[in-house]
Amino acid sequence: MLIAVALSGPDRARAQTAHATGTAAPAGDGAASEPSEDDEVTVRGSQSAGFSSRAREKDAAREVTDAASLVEPLPGVHVRRFGADDAFATLSIRGSSSNQVAVMLAGVPLTGGADPSLDLASLPLWPGSQARVYRSFTPASIGSGSLGGTLVLDPPRVGAPVGTEVWGAVGSYGARRVRIGDVRAIGDRARVVTALSASRSEDDFSYYDPSSESFTTRSNSGHAAIHGLSSWSIPVTWGEANVGALTVTALAQARRQRLPGSISSPTSHQELDSNRELGALELTGHAGPGLWIARGWGRREGLRLRDAPVDAKRAGNAWHTDDAILGVGTSLGWRGHPLAPLVLEGVLDTSGERFAPGAYEGGIEPAGATRTRGGAGMDADFSATDDLTFSASGRLDAWRDVSNDARAHALATNVAGAASPGELRPTGHLGAELRVGPLTLATHGGYVARAPSFVERYGNRGAFVGDPSLVPESAYTVDAGARAAKKFGPLRLEAELAGFATWAEDLIVYIHIGASGRAKATNIGRAGLVGGEAEVRASAFGIEARVSYTALATENRAECTTTVGTCERPPLPGRPAHDFVGDLAYRVGPLRVRYGVDALAGITTDLKGEIGVPARVLQSAGARFDVPRARGLRLALDVRNLFDVRVATYAGALGPAPFPIGDIYEYPLPGRTVLVSARFDTE
Repeated sequence: MLIAVALSGPDRARAQTAHATGTAAPAGDGAASEPSEDDEVTVRGSQSAGFSSRAREKDAAREVTDAASLVEPLPGVHVRRFGADDAFATLSIRGSSSNQVAVMLAGVPLTGGADPSLDLASLPLWPGSQARVYRSFTPASIGSGSLGGTLVLDPPRVGAPVGTEVWGAVGSYGARRVRIGDVRAIGDRARVVTALSASRSEDDFSYYDPSSESFTTRSNSGHAAIHGLSSWSIPVTWGEANVGALTVTALAQARRQRLPGSISSPTSHQELDSNRELGALELTGHAGPGLWIARGWGRREGLRLRDAPVDAKRAGNAWHTDDAILGVGTSLGWRGHPLAPLVLEGVLDTSGERFAPGAYEGGIEPAGATRTRGGAGMDADFSATDDLTFSASGRLDAWRDVSNDARAHALATNVAGAASPGELRPTGHLGAELRVGPLTLATHGGYVARAPSFVERYGNRGAFVGDPSLVPESAYTVDAGARAAKKFGPLRLEAELAGFATWAEDLIVYIHIGASGRAKATNIGRAGLVGGEAEVRASAFGIEARVSYTALATENRAECTTTVGTCERPPLPGRPAHDFVGDLAYRVGPLRVRYGVDALAGITTDLKGEIGVPARVLQSAGARFDVPRARGLRLALDVRNLFDVRVATYAGALGPAPFPIGDIYEYPLPGRTVLVSARFDTE
C-alpha cells in the first residue's frame, strides 16, 4: 500500500526531536521516516515551506554512476555535462546559473565566495547516500541560502539499519567503480558509519570532428578518485531527563582529473589534482518543548593545476598553480513546538572563508581574499487545521570581503558611489499548504539574493577582470502547485505539478572589454523566468513508470534584438526549454527490465539567443536480477545512449552542418556506454 502523509507541525517537531537520539531523519529533512522498499511506504513532509525533491542512491531507477546522475532525473533540475561521466558537470535549478546554486555536503557548505560554482563530479557518493534539491526556497535554518536553489547531499545516516552494503561496477571507457557503506551499533544507542568509494576511467571516447569531417578520439579525459567518510554518534546525558547526542563526521577525498579542453583547442597535457577534507561536530539536547543544536565545521580544499609549458604559453595560461580554499563555521539553533500547532526553528550562524593562492608558474598569481559572515534565521510552520498549514521563513545576513589586492580593496571602500565590500541583506518567503482529500495544494513567494564571488569582485589577473563595486544578485520568485497520492485497486499513483516565475535584478554577467577579449563582471543583467514542472510515478501488475518533465521560458532583459522596430528579448543561454526524463520498467519474479528516454530541446549558447543546440533524444535500457538463494545480491546491466547517437545537425552560418552532440558547443558527449554492476546488502 502506498501512503502519502503531509506532516503537521507537531508531527514534524516530534520527528526532529527523535533525531537527537539518532532515530529519525536528518535535521531539516522534513520527514518522519525513510522510504522502504519492503513495505513500499512513502512518507512525505509538508511542502508549505517550499518545493523540494529527494533522490536516494539505492532507490534510483537507473544505475547511479556519480552525484550528477543521481539528481539528473529530478524535476526542475538540469545537469550540464562537459563530457562523459565524471567529467566537469554543473547544476541548474529552475533555470538558474550554476553559480547561483548552493551545495552542501553533510551539513557543510561547499560553495561560497571562493568557489561559487561546484563541479558535481567532485562530489562523493556512497551506499545509502541521498540528495535533496530545494527547488524554490531553502529553509533559513540550513544556511544563508542562494539565488537559484540548494543541493544537499547527505552521506549514510547513523540512524540507518545496521548492515554492510557493497556496490561494484565495470563499464565502457575503462570505468571501474566501487562503493562500500557500513553501519554498526557500538553500544547503548551509539552508532558508527564508515563509507568508502573509488572510481577511475579513461573516457577517451570517439566523437565527430567537424574540422576533418570524420570521427576522432577525445584524449586526456580520464580521472581517478577516492573518497572516505566516518561518522559516529553517541548519546549524551545531562541529568536523568535531558538526553542528547554527539555526532561527529569526517571526510577526506582526493581526485585527479584530466582536462581535455574543447575540440578546437584541446589541452592534451592539462591535469587538475584536487583534495577536500571536512569535519563537522553536532551536539544536541532537549530544551523546553524542543531541542537545541550546536554545530561547528571546517573545510579545506586544495587545487593544483598542471600543464605542459609549451601548451600553456601558447594559450597564455600558467602551467602550474597551487591554490587552497579554507572555511570554518559555527551555528547555534533551537527547534520545537512551543504551541501545539506551531513549529519554530531558529538559528544563529557565523562563517569565515579564505582563498589562498599558492605558487604560480608561467602566470600572475591572483588576488587572495577572505569573507566573514554572520546571520540569523527563523523557520515557522503553523497548522491552522489538520489540513491547512502556513509557513514563514526569513534570514538576515551580513558579510564583509577583504582582498590582499590593495587597489581593488581601496576601490571598494573609498571611491565615491562604489559599493562597500560589506553588506547587510534580508531574505525570506511565505508559503501555504492545503490538503483536499488525496490532493495537496501548495504555494510560496519570496525574495532571494546571492553575494558576488571573489573572482567576480576581484578578478584573477588573467582572463577575468573583477569589479569591486558589484552588488548582490537578487530575485523575487513565486510558485504554486499540487501533488496527490492515490491507490485505485492494483494501481498506485503519485503525481506532482508545479508552476513558477522569477524576476531577477542586478544579475552578474561577464562582458568582454578591450582588444584582449578579457571578461569583466558587471551588474547589468536582468532576467525573467517562467516554467512548469511535472513528476508522475505509477505502478500496477509489475509495471512501474516514472516521468519527470520541466518546461522553461527565459528572457534576457539585458539584451535586445531589434526586429522591424520592435525589441525582442532573447532567452538565457544554457537553459533547455524542454527537459524530459522517463523510465518504464517491468518486474517478473527476481528480474526487472527497464527502458528509458532522455530528451532535451531549446538550448541556446549565446547571450543574443542566435546559436541554438539541436534537440536530442537519447534512449537507455537496463536489467536487474536478484539472485535466488543469495539474499541481498543483485546483478545489473545498464546501457545508456542505446542507439549510439553522437552527431546532430546544427544550423550553421553556411547552412545545416553535422556536429557532435553536447550540452555546450565543442564539448561532446559520449556514444553508447555499458555498465555491469553487482550490489550486496546485508541489511
